[in-house]
Amino acid sequence: MTDHATSVRLTVTPLGGAMGATVHGLDVEAIDDADGATLRRAWADHHVLFFPGLRLTPAQQVRLAGVFGPRLAATTEVGGDYRGVPTLAAEGFPEVLVLDTPAGHEPGSLVTNAWHTDVTFTARPPIGSLFAMEEPATDGGDTMWSNQHLAYEGLSAPVRALIADLHAVHGRPPLTGVTAHPMVKLHPDTGRPFLFVNRGWTHKIVGVSATESKHLLEMLFERAERPEYQIRWRWSAGDAVLWDNRCTMHYAVDDYQDHRRARRVTIYAD
Repeated sequence: MTDHATSVRLTVTPLGGAMGATVHGLDVEAIDDADGATLRRAWADHHVLFFPGLRLTPAQQVRLAGVFGPRLAATTEVGGDYRGVPTLAAEGFPEVLVLDTPAGHEPGSLVTNAWHTDVTFTARPPIGSLFAMEEPATDGGDTMWSNQHLAYEGLSAPVRALIADLHAVHGRPPLTGVTAHPMVKLHPDTGRPFLFVNRGWTHKIVGVSATESKHLLEMLFERAERPEYQIRWRWSAGDAVLWDNRCTMHYAVDDYQDHRRARRVTIYAD
């Protein structure tokens, strides 16, 4: 992989460090097959793609998200973690979730300021999300992502062997349902293994005692959240970001009090 991967219209520039790349030159209205192939390859390589100042309209956000998966939604249809949050259905875009933080909210009060992977309490979690920032906070409000390929690779061989065939239960009843997932998964596009547990939704390991589950999960959470595996993005108006919901976790830093408005489209494989 070269430092700069360039197509006819697109320039993909890796951020360096744990993961991530910026994409420039994208005309959403003119995306063709070559652009789509370049974007999907870059997503597989870098896991999180940033589109600085792209200023997506809702229609463009839906169009771009569709490049990466065949089914789009505002959130999961069953046991959603965003029930009651508005969408743009009245404007013809039911796939677009509106995330509107009111001015004067108490910093630290939002549920997204914890490391998590979206809706892993369902049997088939989303593969990604496309997030568009309309109005960022004037100070603070960054978002962080953590690379779970690196988290898995950072485990010792005996620990990797220990968790290879274990499943963990995700979900927080009565807010959500629960589903057990393998603790180690293979990325469908690259075959590369990644750790699949997260502090937000994972609460026990199948087939071990409560004490063993508690301590093993805490060790894995600590590994998954190490700064060496992270990137951090400071938002500007019009920025968009696409993240892989399978092999990354994210954390919305809630250190601001002023108004912020963003939109999210969730991407499913089928």
